[in-house]
Amino acid sequence: MKEYPAMLRLQGKRCLVVGGGAVAERKIASLLEAGALVTVISPSAAEAVEKWAETGRIVWHRGCYGEQAHSYTKDSVGSDKGRPGKEAALYPDLSPYLVVFAATDNPQVNERVRADADEAGKLVSVADKPDGGSLVVPAVVRRGKLTLAVSTSGASPALSAAIRRDLLERYGPEYESYVDFLAELRELARRRVGDMPLRHELLRELPHWRVLERIAAGTYEVWKTALLDRLRAQNTEEAFAAAWMEADRN
Repeated sequence: MKEYPAMLRLQGKRCLVVGGGAVAERKIASLLEAGALVTVISPSAAEAVEKWAETGRIVWHRGCYGEQAHSYTKDSVGSDKGRPGKEAALYPDLSPYLVVFAATDNPQVNERVRADADEAGKLVSVADKPDGGSLVVPAVVRRGKLTLAVSTSGASPALSAAIRRDLLERYGPEYESYVDFLAELRELARRRVGDMPLRHELLRELPHWRVLERIAAGTYEVWKTALLDRLRAQNTEEAFAAAWMEADRN
């Protein structure tokens, strides 16, 4: 089955994770990093998941999927010393959620979650059967704004992990500063150069500059400051473009 690669922007979007163990913890951590609003259904949870519930970072419905459960929120946990808050009936309504994650250690429960999510028209990821859901979560390397994702379409998660390790070595922490620099220069060119063909020509030059070499050598910050001062001092598009084309030679 062919897949459509995409990046999800989950800031402020509600996501459901069924499961509370180590696998679910990793899913939740990634969702929180993306700014998602996370609800968890699980009869028990890893220590980190419990802490997220206690501090109000997630909502935890303590119980098995499809059964009567207890809802743990910041108020109920913090004020009631961890005793259950109001009861919540779980067959959950999946309509508020953009994405559903089946991340329990029980294949039957995971399959039930998948079927319910499919029926509700939701994107669903199944932890123990990566090719079984409509959403395949890749192995990821993050360097600030740079995200590298690897997927074998569920054929070999081990290979995805191995390629991820290679990418971690190839694209080190310096890429965070590098991509931030590219974004800053792109925005500066957008503001200063109205001629679209000229702007595109300038931006095509950027990846060829020796920025990574300067970061490695420790000269990047001084060079960047001088470059930005020089570019901002230009009063015409032509002068700006000329200073830009000379930037990597200085």
